Amino acid sequence: MLRANKIEVVEVDRVTIKKRLLVSNILMLIIPAFLSLIAALVLFLVFTGTNINRAHNNSELFSTLIKKTNQTFNSWSSHTNIQTIKTEMDIFNQKYNDKRISLLLYENNQLSYPSQSNVETGMNQIVQALLDDQTTHTVIVDHYAFYSKKINHYTAVLAFSDYRGIDVNNGQYRTTFIKWGLMLFVLITIIVSLTNYLLTKFILKRIVTPLEILNYGVHQIQLGNLDYRIEYSGEDEFSSVCSDFNLMAEKLRESVAVRKKDETSRKELVAGISHDLRTPLTSIKAFVEGLLDGIATTPTIQKNYLETIKTKSEEIDQIVDKLFLFSKLDIGEFPFYPEKLPIGTELETLVKSMSAEYRSKGLTLKIVQNVKQITIQVDPVQFRNALINIFENSVKYKAKDTGILEIASFVRGEEVWITLTDDGPGVPEEALPKLFNIFYRSDPSRNNPSKGSGLGLAITKKILERFDGKIWAENVPEGGLSIVITIPIYENGGGGS
Repeated sequence: MLRANKIEVVEVDRVTIKKRLLVSNILMLIIPAFLSLIAALVLFLVFTGTNINRAHNNSELFSTLIKKTNQTFNSWSSHTNIQTIKTEMDIFNQKYNDKRISLLLYENNQLSYPSQSNVETGMNQIVQALLDDQTTHTVIVDHYAFYSKKINHYTAVLAFSDYRGIDVNNGQYRTTFIKWGLMLFVLITIIVSLTNYLLTKFILKRIVTPLEILNYGVHQIQLGNLDYRIEYSGEDEFSSVCSDFNLMAEKLRESVAVRKKDETSRKELVAGISHDLRTPLTSIKAFVEGLLDGIATTPTIQKNYLETIKTKSEEIDQIVDKLFLFSKLDIGEFPFYPEKLPIGTELETLVKSMSAEYRSKGLTLKIVQNVKQITIQVDPVQFRNALINIFENSVKYKAKDTGILEIASFVRGEEVWITLTDDGPGVPEEALPKLFNIFYRSDPSRNNPSKGSGLGLAITKKILERFDGKIWAENVPEGGLSIVITIPIYENGGGGS
């Protein structure tokens, strides 16, 4: 016999698989978006923060210098002392030379001071445009910033040759933007892929693990281990599946047990029928051969032979009738006609009507306790037959010439209990559960067919089950056998149909 195995799963999150999938899908959107935002901010600060700060600083510096040079230019407008102007320009240019900022003075569109400009040749065209215009201008091109102002017949120009402001039209800026944009796109793709992979793995683990457990359980059942059960403590859809699996396994085990029991009963039935029919058939065959062989030579002997044949034929007929009755009861096709029956009155009537007959058989029927005004719902004829089968059993197995069968009835809960206790030899304890099996006799050798076919108590059990009743046997300590019957009280809604 296979030993019962169990596998226990540690309880996981108390959420259903549907909720897990919903949460997972939401997280697959939220987490990548959140991480991508953080990554974008980090990249923006790391790779553009310095340029922004620098651009911001350059812009502030250029604006400040414009204000200062405006004050200087205004003072130059009040006088035209060229030497004073050059001195102030030298001081300014020395101060801001390391930042590539310089003041230039043009006269008649020609550089007057200093003698050499630090402006690249490519920017001369822009400077020339500023000189041609008589108004004040501020121009920013690539990394150059210019501020010009007309002072009498001079033009003063403030040149910033390393200006790094933000210019979206700047080719270098666009290249940097595209490069780090592609990096950000790759980073976001990696974040989304990794998030989906981890969340999918997390969810699949919660699904695949129970499926593997169920698959293992099915494999165990397939191998015939019907005692295998799954212990699953998670509260999700798999909980009900595992519960149904265990219920299925239990039903299957019970079904196999019933099938084995039915197979055993069938074999016993065939053996019982064969045994109980063989004895009378053997007698019939022997007496018929005696008649044919001329052994019965006188009319008296012939009559005795024929009467014996008749008796054995009646025994066979009784066995067949009981088999037919049992089979009808077993498949539920025997008709029953239930009605309300006062059990106390019914027991008194039955004992009174049968006492004389059973006294002649050596059995005294005696009611020692009886209920009053208690009603059950049964088929009266079949209920009496069930009790008579018990009477017959006591007659056949009494140990003395005269036996006593004491009958008692009482109420216990919502049932009527009836006990029929004789003073016979009783039966071995291991035989008690088998007394109501078809063709069972407590005598294992079954060498005493005159004591019955073993069908009576089996028929009694089938009859009582139709009334929702129960029956079992108990040995009496002081000697004897007690048959116990319970039937629901009709007033409380009990009773069979």
